[in-house]
Amino acid sequence: MFEGILMSVERFLLALIVGGGFIMAVCVRPLLLQQLKQKDKQAFVNIIEGISINAWNRYNIVAFVATAIMLALDILRIVIRNKYSYWELVLETIILFLLFIKFTLDKSLKKRLLEYGNAAVNSSEQNKGHQLVELLSKIILLLAIILLIIPLQI
Repeated sequence: MFEGILMSVERFLLALIVGGGFIMAVCVRPLLLQQLKQKDKQAFVNIIEGISINAWNRYNIVAFVATAIMLALDILRIVIRNKYSYWELVLETIILFLLFIKFTLDKSLKKRLLEYGNAAVNSSEQNKGHQLVELLSKIILLLAIILLIIPLQI
């Protein structure tokens, strides 16, 4: 019974990470990216860039908390000596580390936007930062999908 509750909570948290990642990547990012390409409305583009960074940062916080809770639940499973595979613990730790890197990148993107304003939008440094954040997001999403699907096969 207790194991079923832990598994349900873990599945919910993984669904939150995967679902949020898909929504951010498929719905939010493309919509905001279209708005960032408008050259004639620089003040508007600056605001959209800030919204984009803040939206990703909020998702990252939710994903970080969800992963931390999953990690705590898995450590609890180890302590109470339930059947458990350590590779899940390793993947969750990797996800937490990648999310921490994303927090750092988001902070630098936001700092650059605040310091340079419109000049930061679509600059090579800002674009490289966004590309790295997108790459990390894809890796996190892939790892979360693996965590979601593989235990069902075992």
